[in-house]
Amino acid sequence: MKILIAEDEYYARQRLIKIIRECDMEAELAAAVENGREAVDFLEQNTDVDVVLTDIIMPRMNGLELAEYIHVNMPYIQVVIVSGYEEFDYARKAIEYEVKQYIIKPVKRELLLRVLRQLEEKQESFRREVEAGVLERLKKLPNGYTSSKQVLTKKELMQIHMPQAAAMSEETPCRIFVIQLERTMNTRDAGILHKICAQKLDSRLAGTFFCQMNDEYVAAVRTEEDSEGNALFRDLEGILNYCHVQLETGVVAGMSRLFYGTANIYDAYKECLYAMNIRLMKGWNKIFEYQLPHGGNNYFLPRDDNALAGALQLSDAAKAAELVHGLLNKREMLDSGDVNAYYDMILNILRSVNRYYRSLYNENEAMDCKVEIMFSRRYDLYVFKHPEELEEYLMDIIREICDQEQNSLKNGGNAIIRDILHYVEQNYQYDLSLQELAEKKYFMNSSYLSRLFKSAVGQTFSRYVIELRIKKARELLKDKTMKINDVAAQVGYNNTSHFIQSFKKLCGCTPEEYRNQL
Repeated sequence: MKILIAEDEYYARQRLIKIIRECDMEAELAAAVENGREAVDFLEQNTDVDVVLTDIIMPRMNGLELAEYIHVNMPYIQVVIVSGYEEFDYARKAIEYEVKQYIIKPVKRELLLRVLRQLEEKQESFRREVEAGVLERLKKLPNGYTSSKQVLTKKELMQIHMPQAAAMSEETPCRIFVIQLERTMNTRDAGILHKICAQKLDSRLAGTFFCQMNDEYVAAVRTEEDSEGNALFRDLEGILNYCHVQLETGVVAGMSRLFYGTANIYDAYKECLYAMNIRLMKGWNKIFEYQLPHGGNNYFLPRDDNALAGALQLSDAAKAAELVHGLLNKREMLDSGDVNAYYDMILNILRSVNRYYRSLYNENEAMDCKVEIMFSRRYDLYVFKHPEELEEYLMDIIREICDQEQNSLKNGGNAIIRDILHYVEQNYQYDLSLQELAEKKYFMNSSYLSRLFKSAVGQTFSRYVIELRIKKARELLKDKTMKINDVAAQVGYNNTSHFIQSFKKLCGCTPEEYRNQL
């Protein structure tokens, strides 16, 4: 549960922060701001806030005005007023704006936590209802349109898409392998893969799954003991060679370590993805087996850091590009085949860029330790099929910083906006935060990125996300068997009433009325 605090009094604000940070709940402080205007600015950039704790008397925009804004524009957010005033008019207005609780100062820790727990329980109950509805919908989706994570973590979906694997006992030794093509995989490709896997692996094959969403083919294979890993490796080589010739494209596979039953099947799948990242170093038409990360050589030297910082100081994007290319292609690092060293090189490049960027704003926080969270093996490295794509991603960030120092909103900025639009298109059904994208993906000031986005797209980030979700909802509403709450959940709304209100605001009618017009 993410909580935003709006309180202009410093000590009162710090007390609320302390209570939230020290509580034993699954509560996270999203931000603490000094007035309602700052709260609105934050909410427009971050769509994942669950609760707003606000004072009433604040400059620029008071707590009741903030509650009214949330009631009209973001009714899925729960508001709790914390005030030193007990006036009837305040309480009446709070009820009108559906404020969940009205707490009188000084705030007692036990009372605030009790209120937050009640809100958390209500939210969790609603989440379970939505999840159950979404699961029923996922069961009806055709093979390929459910994510690999959903299939491998939800028993009900595994029983549908990989029934043999779902039926394995917890003592059955297995390995997972994942195959990707250099081009986008289609259902015909998946059919050919399934046929050759069935021929080569025969009774050992415990189930396969084509995930069109992730552009990958997943298979579970029973093995008698760990020593059979070499035999499986040889069989996989035969499968890859056949597909390379038959499908006329590059092929790569990642293979997990031995595991037992289905309890660890998703972890085994992630091992495959990690192993497949080695393609960025070693190329295609190969099988990569997962190896435990080990402390290796550091190929990013102090002189590399100084050279990159120097290029950034001169806003010399061409020189920075030359340096990044050289760093990612250090021969001894590529020859080692150590994807952990490659990953560390990327982190060190981003750390260097991040330190320089923060120096522009005189921000001295020690951020290096957080960079690893900002660039994950699974969700960032795996999306790049070739090292050139990774280089271009890093250079988009560097070009933007060079352009930013020259007060330009073009070139690199446009590339980053295109990347954000692509990211939103792929993830609109999840909680999205422009601030998190700014800080954790693009390493830039969130206010600047917000202005950049609005300048390029013509509307705020939150407005763009809402319009995209409603557009996707209109497409889903063509399926008249689909319930309105399922449509809401599938396009990223945890609250059906909020979805209906947003839909009506944009389309001039409710989702049900829209469907009846089709």
